[in-house]
Amino acid sequence: MNEGSYRRVDRALLLTFDDRHVREWAAVAPLFARYGARVTFFVCEPDRLDGDEARMLRRLADDGHTIGCHGMRHERATDFVAAHGAGAYLDREVVPALESLRRLGFPARGFAYPCSARDESTDRLLLTLFERLRGGVPAERRADPSLADELRVPAAELPSRRVLPGCSVDSGRGAVVFDDDLTGVEAALRRTSDEGGVTTLYAHGVADAQETNHITPARLEKLLALADDLSLPCVGFDELP
Repeated sequence: MNEGSYRRVDRALLLTFDDRHVREWAAVAPLFARYGARVTFFVCEPDRLDGDEARMLRRLADDGHTIGCHGMRHERATDFVAAHGAGAYLDREVVPALESLRRLGFPARGFAYPCSARDESTDRLLLTLFERLRGGVPAERRADPSLADELRVPAAELPSRRVLPGCSVDSGRGAVVFDDDLTGVEAALRRTSDEGGVTTLYAHGVADAQETNHITPARLEKLLALADDLSLPCVGFDELP
């Protein structure tokens, strides 16, 4: 994106997806296109992508979506650093993932913390390699209308805010169906539409049911439709100032 594009992002939904569900992401690309949505895919285990997955990810990037880094083996940053040290975390978990993504042609300028496990020391460490990081708020907060106060980042703060909070909008995991109440998420989106800034959400796979964390296609479309109704653009991390 050029600098002029950056200036136009005064309000937006940052919809992000984690892990390595490339085939599922590619399958819903027409849904993103229908709503003019550009999203961010934070990829872990990039060395395990097969040729088809790498090509699908390239097509998603060519469609305007952002590709970011989610670590080599999805290690929790705070736990790994506590056990092995900051240098080992970079050398074993972060740098190899970043280099693998770049060999595939993805700059990967952003990083999403696995399990949202972070602290100020890991932020300082990772901001030596990435432009922005995504953390998280507890998933149970998504039903709390006051979530908007924590989740929305005002537009004036965007140039200096390099760690953005996110909230899960997954529908379930395996046989477990998560709470369907997204009152807090919707409040954050409405406030972002009214007052500007950005709200960041995250999901994982896209399926009606599967063993790993996932959002159903119906819920995904509901969120995209809500953003569209609110005239809230859905943009990627690489489009921020």
